[in-house]
Amino acid sequence: MKIQAETVFRYHEETKHHPRRYARAAGYMDWANEPHPFRVYHGSTLIPLPFTQSDPDAEYIDLLERKRNILQPVSLESISKFLELSLGLSAWKAFGESSWALRMNPSSGNLHPTEAHLILPPLSDVNNCAGIYHYNPYFHAIEQRALIENALWSYITKLCGAEGFFIGLSTIYWRESWKYGERAFRYCNLDIGHAMACLSIAGNLLGWKVTYLDYLSSNDIETMLGFQKTEWPEFERERPEMICFVNRGTADTTHSGLTEGIVGMFESIRYDGKPNRLSAEHQDWRIVEEVSSATEKPRTSSSHYNFSCTLSFAAGSRSIKAVDIIRKRRSATAFDTITALSKKDFIAILDMTVPRHNCAPFDMRPFEPCIALFIFVHRIDGLDSGLYCLVRNNNIMRDLKRSCHSEFIWQRVDGMPEYFDFYLLHHGDYRDKASNAGCYQEIAGDGILSAAMIARFRNDVELSPHYYRSLHWEAGMIGQMLYLAAEACGMRGTAMGCFFDDIVHDMIGLSDDTFQDLYHFSIGKQIEDKRLTTLLPYYHLSR
Repeated sequence: MKIQAETVFRYHEETKHHPRRYARAAGYMDWANEPHPFRVYHGSTLIPLPFTQSDPDAEYIDLLERKRNILQPVSLESISKFLELSLGLSAWKAFGESSWALRMNPSSGNLHPTEAHLILPPLSDVNNCAGIYHYNPYFHAIEQRALIENALWSYITKLCGAEGFFIGLSTIYWRESWKYGERAFRYCNLDIGHAMACLSIAGNLLGWKVTYLDYLSSNDIETMLGFQKTEWPEFERERPEMICFVNRGTADTTHSGLTEGIVGMFESIRYDGKPNRLSAEHQDWRIVEEVSSATEKPRTSSSHYNFSCTLSFAAGSRSIKAVDIIRKRRSATAFDTITALSKKDFIAILDMTVPRHNCAPFDMRPFEPCIALFIFVHRIDGLDSGLYCLVRNNNIMRDLKRSCHSEFIWQRVDGMPEYFDFYLLHHGDYRDKASNAGCYQEIAGDGILSAAMIARFRNDVELSPHYYRSLHWEAGMIGQMLYLAAEACGMRGTAMGCFFDDIVHDMIGLSDDTFQDLYHFSIGKQIEDKRLTTLLPYYHLSR
């Protein structure tokens, strides 16, 4: 365990950006070997999914709450809707002769290293037989990799205690390292966090609860998804990240018998399909493989954490269709420098990042929240410009305050909800500082705010090196909720993986790795690029 933790610490330190030395990458764009954006399993049976004819009639707040959402039966139609609203295409963009797809789940550089696999019950539209499938968002279809005997599926259902299905997420590191080199492992796991939030809220709209089965090991997931029986192209292997159980929320998914009783049975299953090659040539980023090995998850007992926050919501009265917000989410490319945001909307945005009991998306991950938001406020009506902090878990407050600059005033801000631990740290204009800390990106200073996600770090990684992945997942989930909240307020967000780690630490006062910066996010009024044409998400299938 100690050796693995030291590998993580070395990786994190060596992949920090500095003003005069960025983390190692290729140094140029090798367009001839740009990875193909869609994985296909050649030789598998492609089963098209029906496109959504009517979206769930849910309000914005129903992304989080479950009490008003109507339970949908598990069918090919409902699974199609679940995938379309979480991992499907949201639009195509075109410029000249070039076009590229956007997805519901965002990704660093729009490179999409995350793949999804499903273990489904017998469905009348699919042979009345349980099976294992890969989701192909380009065709909005599932690729049948294996069939499961219905007797085995019945046994799985009995152990789970309820009807439902499984969805697993995996990562292809090469998709990110092609552009970002050694920092790719960070970005891949941030993308997993975004995908987790997308799955949780899409399931929520269908009356489903998505729960991460945290007791399964990386090897267990490989076995269940058939990765150990798959012939992978060199450097393009999918690495298992997680499996989740999707159901109406009544199953006892902490039942460790699922591990002992089921995983071994998948070893005898035959898997079909050969994954397509994404690039002709590759560069070997060995340090990414090293940290991946060091953070593989062993089998564990199930975790459980009681989120203490109340169920009240600052955005509870906002009358916007939930699906409209999901479908129109985009990453901003530039902000104007004039538009301000009301304090009410600012509170509503932050409120979407607060973990709550029995509320999507944070309750799908049964771990203690470890990330606080340090927010550079630029233009919020009724709020002074300056540096603020939202402490999302009061258990880290003492250590966080002790680690930061002693001159920070930690003054509670008036007019905030009772459950908000929101503090003013320092008055001042932080626009230039935010941009400089964000790799000189103007977008960090031009908008209404920019946020740094600071995670409790060393103790968590020493306890379990796998937490290094999980901390990035939490940051990605926060980023996804900020995206949706910004859209709901008429703004737009952009996630920023490029920042000068230690400059941010110096700005806050962090002198060691008790806490570390993992992710940045900016929100503002988008300046639209009128050179681009927007096309419907699946227009290519009707040509």
